[in-house]
Amino acid sequence: MGALENRDDLQNDCLKYLVAFTSKENISALFEQLGVPKEFDLLSLDIDQNTYYAWEGLRSFRPRVVVVYNAAIPPDVDWKVCYGSDRTWNYTQNFGASLKAFESLGRQFGYSLIGCEFVGLNAFFVRDDLLAGKFAEPFTSENHYEPPRYSIARRRSHPPSILDRTGFG
Repeated sequence: MGALENRDDLQNDCLKYLVAFTSKENISALFEQLGVPKEFDLLSLDIDQNTYYAWEGLRSFRPRVVVVYNAAIPPDVDWKVCYGSDRTWNYTQNFGASLKAFESLGRQFGYSLIGCEFVGLNAFFVRDDLLAGKFAEPFTSENHYEPPRYSIARRRSHPPSILDRTGFG
């Protein structure tokens, strides 16, 4: 953290941070503690194991755009990892949720899936009141899915594993 505190370009509260274990139950309180406004531009969630549930825990926040993803699961499968507030990533593909599950959650919150980047690392959801005919319909995982192409990003991929199927759906 000293590296952040000592940067001249990050002075005068232009960057706020908090080191904390994040769960569905506490993420909203953590945002409030940091003074995050209820409406802001971009929320990018990548906490592997419980990304789906973290977004679910931010029900009272209304970012304009949300970025999440797990391209390892086919676009027609509605799946999310079983929730455990203290679960951490075990270095397998058994994490997060499928694009279909994120699509459904986004719809509940008033967001539409407008696309995925080519490498399969990020899916983009825009708040419905901001769509204004600017994005390709239909806003479905089947239409916007991009398979994992992690080698293009020159990153190591998650090792293959059987997905946790208990509590499916």
